[in-house]
Amino acid sequence: MFTPPRVDEPELLDEENAPRADMERSLRDLRRINRWLGGIGVFRRLLKKHGGARSIVDIGTGTSDLLEKVGGFRVGVDINMNHLLYRRSPGIRKVVGDARRLPFRDNTVDVVTAAHFIHHFAPEDAASLLREWMRVAKRGVIVNDTRRHYVPLAMVVFLAKLRLVGRITRFDAPASVRRGYTVEEARHFADAAGAARAEVVKAWPFRFGILLWK
Repeated sequence: MFTPPRVDEPELLDEENAPRADMERSLRDLRRINRWLGGIGVFRRLLKKHGGARSIVDIGTGTSDLLEKVGGFRVGVDINMNHLLYRRSPGIRKVVGDARRLPFRDNTVDVVTAAHFIHHFAPEDAASLLREWMRVAKRGVIVNDTRRHYVPLAMVVFLAKLRLVGRITRFDAPASVRRGYTVEEARHFADAAGAARAEVVKAWPFRFGILLWK
């Protein structure tokens, strides 16, 4: 009763022709959301639970704010070059690439991770994504995303009404919650990824984590 139906609606930040000022404001919004609404904390906790990593590839990296919080060999992958170029990130290598076919050899890094990203894909495609990311990882994959629930939906709609975020975020934040998955749905495609071990956990606030081990 607390879970709205899933609505797969494209998000404005995914568009190649988004106005630059709006795009940059949205990227700044995402950094603030990760900082203040738990994204960075969830990433760190899941990475620790997985066993840490000396090398990481981050999919859909945007401004690579999560990679900024860890050390080691770090690569941020995004299909949109403008997102990668917006902010300099010393020590982080940035690569334009498609999450569905990564431009890396097998077993390139310890861990492949993705935050607030897998909701962009239909359930039948999510397992294929995880398998591709497992190919690149030596040890496994870590995913976190927003759980589809009326509470985070109400929160981001409230932020949008107050115009505390930019134009793109006012549309994309509610859209991303509606596109999100429940823990049970995430467990279904995590189990289909073919990992030696798969775990799906709830993460505060209103996120879930997928941990896959080879």
